[in-house]
Amino acid sequence: MSASASATTPAHYKLRYKDDDLIEVGLDEAGRGCLFGRLYVGAVVFTNDMDDMFDQGAMLKTIKDSKLLTKRRRDILYDYTRECALAYSVAYAEVPEIDTFNILQADLSAMHRALDSLQVPVQRVLADGDHWRPYGDTEGYAIVDGDAQYLPIAAAGILAKVSRDRWVESVVTTHPEWDTKYGLSRNMGYGTADHMKGIEEHGVTSEHRRSFRPVAAALGLPTRSGGSSSNKGRRGVVGGSGIGYKKWEGTCDDEAIAGTI
Repeated sequence: MSASASATTPAHYKLRYKDDDLIEVGLDEAGRGCLFGRLYVGAVVFTNDMDDMFDQGAMLKTIKDSKLLTKRRRDILYDYTRECALAYSVAYAEVPEIDTFNILQADLSAMHRALDSLQVPVQRVLADGDHWRPYGDTEGYAIVDGDAQYLPIAAAGILAKVSRDRWVESVVTTHPEWDTKYGLSRNMGYGTADHMKGIEEHGVTSEHRRSFRPVAAALGLPTRSGGSSSNKGRRGVVGGSGIGYKKWEGTCDDEAIAGTI
């Protein structure tokens, strides 16, 4: 990492996992614990040298876990990441994939689709969480709380979060009655009190995840292992090359949006 990179990187965030010339990709998801709608995955590759960015990486110090950012700041950093990243992509998993294969398998599949869409070679992967499905022979690491440690992971989370929120907003524009019943524009599909009340009073929509216990219970369906909205299994840091890791609930699907600079 160059001196300029370290000067503009937040003290608690790192630009790279290893100090070498391999292309590192950060992966993170949004919407894993939601009862409603798609799960999104972002993938981001930054240059190894901040001097290559148009602002020499000046805005990197404001990138962090998307959950700690305001909507306005996420939108700004979404545009910044797309402009400054060496490459980026976004993939998602639809509800049928989540319900058919479970949230974990859908998440891991979407991660692979996001990687497939990148227009640069994938040489090392940094995935937020504690599970990673091998991507060919590519070196891969699952990093618990990676979005609080590595800039490419945090930036990927911002892409995923903004993309998913905008999808939910488009859905409630098409189905305003869903927003009235479930408060989706406020809760973005998470199991808040108003969302749960809406399910109890009005039932569910075609976009609700029937493999998730609260939705299954409302429909009188049996639940299965792995079909929960909980965030279980986020332990330890595990990593390696071409190795499968421990459990993690996550998701994903077919269409991807990719861009490069």
